[in-house]
Amino acid sequence: MTDSKAWGFPKFNDLLGTAYGSTQQEVALAGAGITFIDPYLIAGMALLQDVLEEEGRSLILQDCEPTVASYLRRMNFPYRGNRELLPPESYEESPVLLELFRICNKQDGDTVARHVLHSLQDRLGYPRVLAHNVFNALSEAFQNSLEHAQSSPFVIMQIFKRQDPSQQRLVLCVLDRGQGVLASLKKNPKYSHLTEDRQAVELALQKGVSGVFTDHTRGQGLWRLQDICKRYGGRFILHSGSSQVYIKAGEPFYWYSSPFIPGTQLRLELHPI
Repeated sequence: MTDSKAWGFPKFNDLLGTAYGSTQQEVALAGAGITFIDPYLIAGMALLQDVLEEEGRSLILQDCEPTVASYLRRMNFPYRGNRELLPPESYEESPVLLELFRICNKQDGDTVARHVLHSLQDRLGYPRVLAHNVFNALSEAFQNSLEHAQSSPFVIMQIFKRQDPSQQRLVLCVLDRGQGVLASLKKNPKYSHLTEDRQAVELALQKGVSGVFTDHTRGQGLWRLQDICKRYGGRFILHSGSSQVYIKAGEPFYWYSSPFIPGTQLRLELHPI
């Protein structure tokens, strides 16, 4: 999204990377004139808020437009704790959004993954087997975040509806502030030689690569998610440390050097089948 009045996902590195580098007691983001904020940035702001509050500092979003402020409240930002998340079977139909939610245990992760599973099948037309592939990949991604993050990961989801159902988009973001992909992979003796974030991210996207060398079933999650994006249409962003990869169906991988942001941040965009 290139609209100058929108904080689309390309703004993530510049906006939040700069904020992480600030030494101010109150870190301010200027929201005047901004008409849209991508869920990726909402979760990113929650992550930054978490870091700053641990340091006794604060995050301020200045001059936010009323419609944007209303959307942020609906998405549970500023984050002040989880709201009740019912199992998807409790809804008459799959949800179009999942507000900012902190995954604190495996049960939380399974509930979120089931919400995504239902939305993919009901709203994007994913066949059962493919939707369950996404479910399994997300479950592993959530497990990785719980094991390697210094605090529980944030997740947020939004289905952007269009008049033409084929133009609908599901955006899911998972962000943590843990040790990052590089440190995680280095726990496996096979990858202890790694020294750069990009090296680690490149490897993490390959099938079967994991920092958990005692469990040969791991290392499927990130590979499967980016493969589904490439095969069936979508976009995949993975950021860790100071490296980011952008993957879009039918295009080569794009690599970016970015300001250092602690942990690992994933944005997954899936299109109708």
